Amino acid sequence: MSSPLFDAAKKNAATAYKLDQGGQAQQAVRYYVSAAEQLQKLINFTDDPNMKNLYYQKAMEYILRVKEIRGIVGPSEGRASSSSSTASSTETEDEISGEISSVIVREKPNVKWDDVAGMEGAKRALREAIILPMTRPDLFKGARKPWKGVLMFGPPGCGKTYLCKAVASEVDSTFFSVSAANLISKWLGESEKLVKELYERAVEESPSIIFFDEIDSLAGARGGSSEGEAMRRVKTQLLQAVEGFGTGEELLVTVGATNTPWDIDAAMRRRFERRVYVTLPTIEARQKMFQIHTRGVNLDSDLKFEELAKYTAGYSAADIALLCREALMMPIRELDADGALKDATIQPRTPNFNDFLKSMESIKPSVSPDELTRFEQWKDQFGG
Repeated sequence: MSSPLFDAAKKNAATAYKLDQGGQAQQAVRYYVSAAEQLQKLINFTDDPNMKNLYYQKAMEYILRVKEIRGIVGPSEGRASSSSSTASSTETEDEISGEISSVIVREKPNVKWDDVAGMEGAKRALREAIILPMTRPDLFKGARKPWKGVLMFGPPGCGKTYLCKAVASEVDSTFFSVSAANLISKWLGESEKLVKELYERAVEESPSIIFFDEIDSLAGARGGSSEGEAMRRVKTQLLQAVEGFGTGEELLVTVGATNTPWDIDAAMRRRFERRVYVTLPTIEARQKMFQIHTRGVNLDSDLKFEELAKYTAGYSAADIALLCREALMMPIRELDADGALKDATIQPRTPNFNDFLKSMESIKPSVSPDELTRFEQWKDQFGG
């Protein structure tokens, strides 16, 4: 039974129980949820039906305790549910995934600030909007109150999500990551309640960052003929939540990321007081990205990252990652074509400058100049 995942689940459960018994039930929630998430992963990794059932029962026990703490179910109802049942492997995984999603959406990013190449302007803006207020709340009082909403906009693949995770890793905060598109497609009819529930949890566990990816799918212009009543209620709930939830004194910031800022409702745009433009990487940033995406691979001595950076103007961060993967595969592809991969004594040659040049023939920039112009125009009009 012993494994790193199981040991981590056991440790989190023990911490949760200790806090719970010590009268700190709200603080115990995050540990109960982490333990349940780790047990869910264990279910996916084992073929033993008895172990699957054991992990399932313990995970449900922790989730039901969280619901008791939050007042979603009473203690007797929780115990009754916990004592029920076995389930098939697929049903077990789906049920636990659904329960965890309904309880909390949490992620602990492992992205370091220094791992983010370039984006100095965006990094400075986010540092001022999020990191400083959360690390020195004493300085952000009265008229110098922190921003409640931050909108990150720019072309796809430029690192908006990555940068937000780096921000979360810089501060000791709870990071809630939500796909706005999934929230709508999977939970329409329940979305309004889930938005309220999400913000209640963020207030309880503040300082908190709530990150909405694809925020435009949730905060598009209101009043369209195709917009249903349920969708209008969701948008209204989100508008109220971003404006201020709880007492208003909590360290809570909503961050939205979008590739289409022009689609966002005007009222929602106003609530995102700080707008941060995340655009294509500079030549210095591209040089660092090539270093990052070729780590751990021996390279030919003729390979100069500064030269590659010059050749890739117009490439996004995602484009460069794909370009590196393609170039690094070329020596292996050659061995495979010769049927030499079966011989473990034969090692591929080191990737060289020509491999990257050849890769550029198939990996092209994904952002067109016209698209970039539209982002620049929106920035000039609304700031960023």
